[in-house]
Amino acid sequence: MQPSTSIYRDVKDGRYIVQPYTKGPVATTAFGEPTIVAENDFGLRIADAVFANLDRFGKEAFEKSRAIRRSPNEQKQFLAQHLGVSVCRQESGGGLIIYPLHREGGGMVGSDDDFIVLAESDLPQKLAEAIAEAFRRAT
Repeated sequence: MQPSTSIYRDVKDGRYIVQPYTKGPVATTAFGEPTIVAENDFGLRIADAVFANLDRFGKEAFEKSRAIRRSPNEQKQFLAQHLGVSVCRQESGGGLIIYPLHREGGGMVGSDDDFIVLAESDLPQKLAEAIAEAFRRAT
């Protein structure tokens, strides 16, 4: 499993939620307290928040009580109020793959046909711009 994190943008107030993940019992799982980035701090803070959450990946053992879980109604409200982007480290080369997320079946999914690749040499200077572009594509 490659380190990954998701970023959610609140469509009402513009804030960004950078959600850490860890290795769950079956797949990667949202786990732990997210990092909040205000809309006006996006350009200055989003890259650091993403790298910090990627670095957290898999460092804590999964505990069901700390996993991020929402009731069906809470999940429906969350989806209606947020757009999403997923960021994964490449298996080799040290770069990142950024996926715009699309609402589907009570969740959000990325597509192998729609992604942005940043080489290690593009980081961190092009990360905020690439994430902003992914949010423009997210639905």
